[in-house]
Amino acid sequence: MIYKLCLGDFQENCYVVANEKNECVIIDAGEEFEKIINFVNKKNLNIKGIILTHAHFDHCASCKQFQDLGVKVYVHKLDADKLSTNKNLSHLFGKTFQNLDADFKFDEGKIIIGNFIFNVIHTPGHSKGSVVLVYKNNVFLGDTIFKNGVGRTDFYDGSAQELINSINKLKPYLNGNYNLFFGH
Repeated sequence: MIYKLCLGDFQENCYVVANEKNECVIIDAGEEFEKIINFVNKKNLNIKGIILTHAHFDHCASCKQFQDLGVKVYVHKLDADKLSTNKNLSHLFGKTFQNLDADFKFDEGKIIIGNFIFNVIHTPGHSKGSVVLVYKNNVFLGDTIFKNGVGRTDFYDGSAQELINSINKLKPYLNGNYNLFFGH
C-alpha cells in the first residue's frame, strides 16, 4: 500500500510505502513531522527507514526528529552534505532546519530496508544527488520530473544538461507499465 501526504508550504509529497506486515518506509519526510508521525501511528505502522530522493529541506525537514526516534535516514552520497549545511536551501526560504548526518549514504543500485527492496536510479540535475526510486512497479520521481514539468536546475549544484540526461535515462519507466509518484 502506498499513501501520499502533502506537506508544508511547498506541498511536497511524502510517501509511506507499507507492506502486509505493517512495516513501512517513508520517502521524503518533509515538513510537518507531526502530520507524518500521527498518520503512521494511526495506521499502526513500524517505520523501517526513510529514503530521500534528494536533500533539499522541503523533502527532509522532519528527518532529524525521526532520527531522534531511532529511524535510519538514507540519502545519496552526493547529497549527504546538504543535511548538515545550508546547501539544503532552507535559508533561502527563511526556514529553520535541524542538521543531521545520514545513517546510510548510497549510490545507484539496490537498497534493502527490512523487507523492502528499492532500485535506485541516480538522476542528477535538480541536485547532484537526486535519485528516482523504483519499488515493484512504482516509480518515485522526487523532483526530477513533475506531472507537468521538471525540477528546477538553478539552485546550488543543479544542471539543466544533467537533468536532460537523467530524463532520457528514465524513458523505460516513463513509457512502461509503472505507477508514477511525483515529488510535488
